[in-house]
Amino acid sequence: MRFASMEYVKKMQEVLNSDEQHRRAAKGETDSYLLVLDPEPDKGVAERHIVGYSMVDGEVTEAWTGQRKTTFVLSAPYGVWVSILEGRLGPIAAMTTRRLKIRGNLLKLLSGSDSTLRMVELLRTIPTEFEGEYASVKLGQEAG
Repeated sequence: MRFASMEYVKKMQEVLNSDEQHRRAAKGETDSYLLVLDPEPDKGVAERHIVGYSMVDGEVTEAWTGQRKTTFVLSAPYGVWVSILEGRLGPIAAMTTRRLKIRGNLLKLLSGSDSTLRMVELLRTIPTEFEGEYASVKLGQEAG
């Protein structure tokens, strides 16, 4: 499924909510997140993609595409998101080195790093199609 599509965010919600380890790690988290994937026209990614989700006590209660007001906004070029999902760039390192720009309380966001790391592991299991130069990246092949 296409990265950052509505189909993708609904699958993300399903995968996160069905994983006991993620729910345990995220217990007590009640926030909303907007993930902004900035275009890279020189790499074949022409449009900005925006996805978001709300979490209540560790459960993803809603997932969407498009702009909304949220507790946190995380933004980066499309390729940074691909690097995180591929495992070439850790999500915490991306935040602390500002390759992933954060709007919101960074210390609060980092306090949930266990759930963030588990989330990225789970997202790697989703069969995902990327755009442009990133189209050769394959995720979810060994999902199970």
